[in-house]
Amino acid sequence: MSTGADVVAHLLRRAGFGAEEPDLVAFCALDLAEGIDRLFDRSAEPPDVMPATLLNPNENHWTQWALCVQEWLERMAVTPTPLVEKMTMFWHGHFVSGIDKVGSMGAMWQQIATYRRLCFGNLKDLARAMAVEPAMLRYLDNDVSRAGTPNLNFARELFELFLLGVGNYTEHDIAESARAWTGHTIDAATGAYTFRADWHDDGDKTIFGVTRNFDGTDVIDLVFSLPATRRACARFIVGELWAYLAHPSPPAALIDELAGVFLDADFEIVPLLRAIFLHPAFLADHARDGLVRSPVEWCVALRRATGVPFAESHPEWWLGAMGQLPYSPPDVSGWRSNEYWLSTTAAAARADYAAHVAWKARGAGTLMETLGMTAPAAVEVALERFGVSGASTVTKNAIGTWLVAQRSVPWTGWNQVQGIMVLAALSPEMQLA
Repeated sequence: MSTGADVVAHLLRRAGFGAEEPDLVAFCALDLAEGIDRLFDRSAEPPDVMPATLLNPNENHWTQWALCVQEWLERMAVTPTPLVEKMTMFWHGHFVSGIDKVGSMGAMWQQIATYRRLCFGNLKDLARAMAVEPAMLRYLDNDVSRAGTPNLNFARELFELFLLGVGNYTEHDIAESARAWTGHTIDAATGAYTFRADWHDDGDKTIFGVTRNFDGTDVIDLVFSLPATRRACARFIVGELWAYLAHPSPPAALIDELAGVFLDADFEIVPLLRAIFLHPAFLADHARDGLVRSPVEWCVALRRATGVPFAESHPEWWLGAMGQLPYSPPDVSGWRSNEYWLSTTAAAARADYAAHVAWKARGAGTLMETLGMTAPAAVEVALERFGVSGASTVTKNAIGTWLVAQRSVPWTGWNQVQGIMVLAALSPEMQLA
């Protein structure tokens, strides 16, 4: 049975960054479950190659960061496996590290590569790998944690923000876990993870009521072995993923239902994602209108609509004001959503960036054909080009009124084309994920 175009468009926005007409047609011909299964096919995924700028020891850090931002957003825009990048971005905002403290773009890039490699795997494997990434060790100060003076930062965030959520652990569990993580550090010469036995606390620790000589990732294994912490972890991750892919504040019954799926799958991520995408609540109207596009997603949508590469449009100049700098979350709790992206500063930055991209796109001939169309037809073509389906009459009339006014004065062809792109990019419908 085929799938409706509105359902497919919603799915491909949330499971990626939108879809062009050929993708929509191909997915509409499939049963919904069959189409969703295609989202997990990584056979055409591009290779993960470290950018050359990170291999140049003489390159300054800002240039390295800017080029890595451009490279990752470009990958999002053109990849045949968009859900991989969507989930990599999720884990980047969940298992958080930031360049300001890490100091090494090489370490940050490597962490993102790990998240990309494991984004469809098992949550326990991902958590174990995350914990010993040099970027994480440095960001949460575990690189200086040693017996006698254990640092609590990573142990606390592992429970509070990464795996369990508030209320599912005690301060004693944190303190004992910190002892278990002592000695897991970074080699000063190579920057790679290393274990220093002489820094490690070899004494018994009691965590979640279990006493033994825990070491580092043993703590993660314990979380995934005890019934109470397994359940808490499943509910916590389901809530975070639903808020990222569907809408904030899912009802408790929905979380419990999907947590059951996650537990039955022994924390395999793909079965959970499949259950989310197939759930009637994910396809409901309130879910379709439930998320504002993040700045990164919105920039990627502009790239797909206009064809202007990120190396030319320089989104890194505006993303900070929009509120989302890749490789630099605001703090260890990561980025929030919806209202978080809506401010006068963010709106002004989006408008400025849209104007910059439209100027580049107009120079390449984008939407020049609208000059020979009626105003209503030109508006429809522009909105379709920007992936805006179901635009309100208010939106169409506002853009059309502006266009008619432009056409009432001597030749303003260049301004008409740029302006109609900017207005499409800033339309209320374009702001929705």
